[in-house]
Amino acid sequence: MNLLTGKLGEIAARGKADRIVFISDIVSGTLKDFITFWLSEMGSSEHIIYEPFSYEPLRKAHQLVFGMDGIPSYRLDQADFLVSFGAGFLETWLSNVEYARQFAAFRTPHEKGKNPFFFVGPRMSLTAVNSDQWIATAPGDEYLVAAGMLKFLVDAPLIQNIPSKQRDAVKAFTSGLSMEAITGRTGIPEETLRLMALQFSRAERPLALAEGLSFSIPNATETAVAANLLCSVHPGSRKAIDFQNPSIHGTVDSAARMKEISEKMKHGEVDLLLIYNANPVFSLPSSWDFQKSLKRIPFIVSFSSAMDETTESAHLILPAHTPLESWGDYSPRPGITGILQPVMGPVFDSRHVGDILLAAGKKIKGPNRFPTENFYQILRNSWQVQGEKKAPGTPPEGFWQETLQQGGTWEPESREPAISLPVPSKFSPKPSKVPDLGSKDFHFTAFPTIQYYDGRGANRPWLQEMPDPIAQITWGSWVEIHPLKARELGIQKGDIVVIRSPHGSMEVPAFPLSTVPLNTLAVPIGQGHTHYGRFAVAEYGNPMELLPDRIDKTSKGMFRPAFKVTLEKKERHVPVAHTDGSLFQHDRDIARSISIEEYRQGVADQAEPHLYLPLPEGYDPKKDFYPPHDHVDYRWSMVIDLDRCIGCGACVVACYAENNVAIVGRDQILKGREMSWLRIQRYFDPDWGTARFLPMPCMHCDNAPCESVCPVYAPHHGKEGLNNQVYNRCIGTRFCAQNCPYKVRRFNWFTFTRPEPLNWQLNPDVTVRQKGVMEKCSFCVQRIIEAKLRAKDEGRKVRDGEFTTACAQTCPTEAIVFGNLMDPDSRVSRLIKEHRTYQVLEHLNTKPAVFYLKKLTQEPFKS
Repeated sequence: MNLLTGKLGEIAARGKADRIVFISDIVSGTLKDFITFWLSEMGSSEHIIYEPFSYEPLRKAHQLVFGMDGIPSYRLDQADFLVSFGAGFLETWLSNVEYARQFAAFRTPHEKGKNPFFFVGPRMSLTAVNSDQWIATAPGDEYLVAAGMLKFLVDAPLIQNIPSKQRDAVKAFTSGLSMEAITGRTGIPEETLRLMALQFSRAERPLALAEGLSFSIPNATETAVAANLLCSVHPGSRKAIDFQNPSIHGTVDSAARMKEISEKMKHGEVDLLLIYNANPVFSLPSSWDFQKSLKRIPFIVSFSSAMDETTESAHLILPAHTPLESWGDYSPRPGITGILQPVMGPVFDSRHVGDILLAAGKKIKGPNRFPTENFYQILRNSWQVQGEKKAPGTPPEGFWQETLQQGGTWEPESREPAISLPVPSKFSPKPSKVPDLGSKDFHFTAFPTIQYYDGRGANRPWLQEMPDPIAQITWGSWVEIHPLKARELGIQKGDIVVIRSPHGSMEVPAFPLSTVPLNTLAVPIGQGHTHYGRFAVAEYGNPMELLPDRIDKTSKGMFRPAFKVTLEKKERHVPVAHTDGSLFQHDRDIARSISIEEYRQGVADQAEPHLYLPLPEGYDPKKDFYPPHDHVDYRWSMVIDLDRCIGCGACVVACYAENNVAIVGRDQILKGREMSWLRIQRYFDPDWGTARFLPMPCMHCDNAPCESVCPVYAPHHGKEGLNNQVYNRCIGTRFCAQNCPYKVRRFNWFTFTRPEPLNWQLNPDVTVRQKGVMEKCSFCVQRIIEAKLRAKDEGRKVRDGEFTTACAQTCPTEAIVFGNLMDPDSRVSRLIKEHRTYQVLEHLNTKPAVFYLKKLTQEPFKS
């Protein structure tokens, strides 16, 4: 601390306080205000809010088309037609958990079927596989698809009475683009574009989204402008775009601003750099030479709680509290503010970043300018002042306590947000031409993953162990290449390849997969750390090494030209740790689907499914050798709606956290020894050109094959239908795993330990298993017991919905429902009567207690 205050005093004495720069990730509320105040007291105003994904093209497009600066909140649940031009809103785009919940509402079946959804982009992402049709393009050609739709909407015209200003803006954008040129460049039939435009025009509230990440694809600004123009020509689209409550992502500084600061560093114009929760050395393109710029700074202070690539260059590290140790507040958009409370004391010798700045401020400027004792007091004072405005008449302390109790404040949103209809700017696109390819050339795209985002999740073992939803790969990076192209080049899974661009190169294992077009390569972002922590994977791949250092003059984001890359196979091979057993179902009908027409007919006929219920009425003396089990009051069961499941894997990570599931690492996964109690099975569907997901926990069968083969009765059928695993009885014969047709039992080959302080996160309600013991999903029996004890104290039975399993609680789309099958009014009892219901491998007569609702499919252009 003395070093920091000494440097601050020295810089102030030289009159160079304007050379102090503070770089942080997104901060809001009290902390942001305090950082601004602290910098002003020190004589600086340079607070750079840095995020690798800053959406400059999206922000510029909103300014050009809607006259609004910022990023709105989108209301997918208000739309009835959706087309996404690369926006992965089910993965990492803006507010993915919120949008996943809205998407589930958007796709809820109604009398006309399901609301249509199209995805346009160079990779079959998690969002793409949840669409009715993935329309594959080369990276940078997405805007051409939108332009084709615009031409049909305006030139045909499919939408009548378009205001002349909007019509002129569209014509300015599409001038010079003939339909022949669009279809010739993209390879998409003209009829497909016409039908997409037709559905867009017939919808009441259509919505077009664009990714807006300039480093990910070329022509991001053109694509975002085209998507916004689609929304501008249809008056109903404005009901799904909420500029009254803009996203906090609109407050992030642009890449141009970051480039300006980087140049100042390079020229010795920064004397003190303070970095908090930001890692630009890793997340910026290598061509920026940001690390070299850092070496020109006399003194760098990092408040990071981990030794990342940027912190490695710091002269002084003052580790700040993690969010679990901190007080604070956060406002993702106007009207919603959450209170951050510490759930534990500091693990190490760290402080709140506000306390560090406060102590430095007191020493430099004295207690008169910084009178509060700590940041917690600053936070309380701030909220007490807010209370005078938000709740006049309420005592300030009372308002603070009430806010603390409910976790924050929020204001109700209007059901149908609307934006005014401004005059769009006549934007003439200047796209980067997608280059023609030679025999060994490829288009290239880099994509953020749901596990690692921009790399900040790479040191979290739960996320490393979680398989990628599409590739099913863990603990490493990879490049996706089309299987036909891989076969042509003699490349097999795990072969090390070198990808070279005009700006750099990288080595990465190949993974042939039909998730990219024939001449496109896709690499995930987030791996390839050189400094971050023991769990971050260093080998193979940070795709930022391939990107240029230029800035787009229009959007002020990174300029990502449409360059081509070359691929060279090396004489090395590494095994790729992935968990999928098969790419396809091979007609086993495990993850089932039903067409909208069949669904409507079933509803009309009031058809009920034929099920092998895990109840006495599910037994047939002609088929069943053993008598049914007697269940007392409860028969716990689960229903999983495959039409709502998006395959995100949140339930898998929640199960790891709740049930102390061991992290085994890459080597054990390569041997097929993963320990996850719940897995998401992904099957590609060649008929539909997409994929199906099926969460697979223990089935808790009433006729469980595992119970009859154990010589020591470790698998035990409880009075409430649970297939319990008695750990003290288990001697590790593994007969139960061999006899389980669902393959959901896991064997502990070792006693897996958790290095301190990770052992602190163990759930004290759940036994930690040892070497030689079999384990599996318990339906979160510890939660069942807790609910029963609470009900017993109150002299009643457990109510439906009073508690649920960790997977059901975490699912953002509410695809999982848990409850008592013996309660005829419970949600599970009602859901299993729907004619979509089925059981996996029901012909084996295991009588599983996990039921599935078939996924609903529809022909994308049926209407």
